[in-house]
Amino acid sequence: MNVGAKRNRPLVESQMISLADIAFLLIFFFLLTSAFMKDRVKVDLPILPRMLKTSVPHSVTLDKSKQITFDGEVVTGKDDLEGRVKSALSGKTKPEELEIRFKCDKTMQFKDYRPVIEAISSGGGIIAIIHDTPSTVSK
Repeated sequence: MNVGAKRNRPLVESQMISLADIAFLLIFFFLLTSAFMKDRVKVDLPILPRMLKTSVPHSVTLDKSKQITFDGEVVTGKDDLEGRVKSALSGKTKPEELEIRFKCDKTMQFKDYRPVIEAISSGGGIIAIIHDTPSTVSK
């Protein structure tokens, strides 16, 4: 055997640069997110008493068959509802006077009742969403 001959072995190097980059990115990420979590602002929302009846003069109802009614009268669509809301609220300025009660079936999806909400809002109404209360509420 020839001792002076070079061996044909591949040069093996480990790529530590990318590992260091990843480690610093992780450290930077955790430092940023932990700093944001310390500055959280806690907001206490007001708790209002539940009411079984409201004194809202106007109401919009959307039933299971997607039929819209405004104050008990059938409405043909979004534009018709918006026009009726505008005419009913014309000349009123107080928030209590602009409030419109909206009630829909609980099985409705957002895409079904979104046009109704948009029509009420575009007509100048303030929406009060009504839902059924549990039967355990004492009368």
